[in-house]
Amino acid sequence: MPTFALDTATPNPGLAVVRGDVAVAELWLGGGPDGAGGRRVLEAGHHLLEASGTALAEIDRIVVGVGPGGFTGLRIGLATALALGQALGVPVVGACTLEALALGIADALGPDREAALVVPLIDARRGELFAAAYRAAPGSDELEELVAPAALRPADLLAELAGLSGEPGPAFTAGDGLRAPAAAEALADPLLQPLPAASPAHRPRASDLVRRVEAGAGRPAAPLYLRLPDAEVNRRLRAGVGSGA
Repeated sequence: MPTFALDTATPNPGLAVVRGDVAVAELWLGGGPDGAGGRRVLEAGHHLLEASGTALAEIDRIVVGVGPGGFTGLRIGLATALALGQALGVPVVGACTLEALALGIADALGPDREAALVVPLIDARRGELFAAAYRAAPGSDELEELVAPAALRPADLLAELAGLSGEPGPAFTAGDGLRAPAAAEALADPLLQPLPAASPAHRPRASDLVRRVEAGAGRPAAPLYLRLPDAEVNRRLRAGVGSGA
C-alpha cells in the first residue's frame, strides 16, 4: 500500500508517493514567500496521485516533514497532513526535514559518503541557520547525529563543527540555507564544502522523509520550531518581555 509524503518546511515544498521502498512519483513546488508553495500542496498532491495511478483511498499512511523551517509553511503542511489522515482514517507520522536533507547530501556523495560529515542548512532568517550535522552510515539510511538540529548563528555553527572530537573535514553541505545572507560567513570557512548549485540535494525529497520513518526515526506530527516565531518575538518586545527561545 502506498505512502503519501509531503514537506512544506522550505521555500520548495516537496511531495511524493512511495510504494515499499520505491518513490513512484515525486515533485517540488516552485519557491516563493514563506508558505506560498505550501498553499498549493493539495492541488499538487491531487495531480501527483493521478500521475502515479494512485487513488486517494489507497493511501495507507501519510508522512510529513516537521521542520525546522518557515513557520507558515510548516503549519500549512502539518494541517494538510493531519486533515488528510483524519479524513482517510490513516496514521500520520512526522520526520525531520534536516534529516531528509542529510540523506540527500549523502546520496549525492555516492561512494564518498562512507566517511563524510554532512551538514544540511535551512534559512532561519534573523541572521541564523537551521542546521545539524550527521555521519551517514554506508549502505543504509541510518544517520549518526553529531550536532542536534538548532537555530545557529554562523560562528556558532562553525564552533560546533570544529569541536567535534576526531571528526575529519570537510563537512559537505546543501540546502536553501546556502542562499541566506547568514551563510556567507559560514562558507568563508574551508571546513564547509557546499555541493554544486545544480545538485538535487539542495531540495529535501519528501521520499527521504519516508526513508527516515522506515529507519525508525519517525516523530510525532508536530512542528519542530526550535525557536519562537517572529510574531511572538515582536509581541514580547512590545510587552517589554525577553524574546527567549
